[in-house]
Amino acid sequence: MTVLRNNAGDPAKHQQAIEALARESDTPVEHVRELYEIEHARLNSQARVKTFVSVLATRLVRNVLHAERSSDS
Repeated sequence: MTVLRNNAGDPAKHQQAIEALARESDTPVEHVRELYEIEHARLNSQARVKTFVSVLATRLVRNVLHAERSSDS
């Protein structure tokens, strides 16, 4: 899925969020990117106001990564 790579907006901002989540969770960047793109696309398609879509997507991905870590333990 290449939602963000071809999407208008600030790709550098998305990349920074993805890389920060990957570092924070010690997870491969590509896995985080896949989760982020899915959440961002879902939220963006439903949002009337798009201002905080990135923030919400970051939060949801962080929750998913935390749940994945917890289930691995």
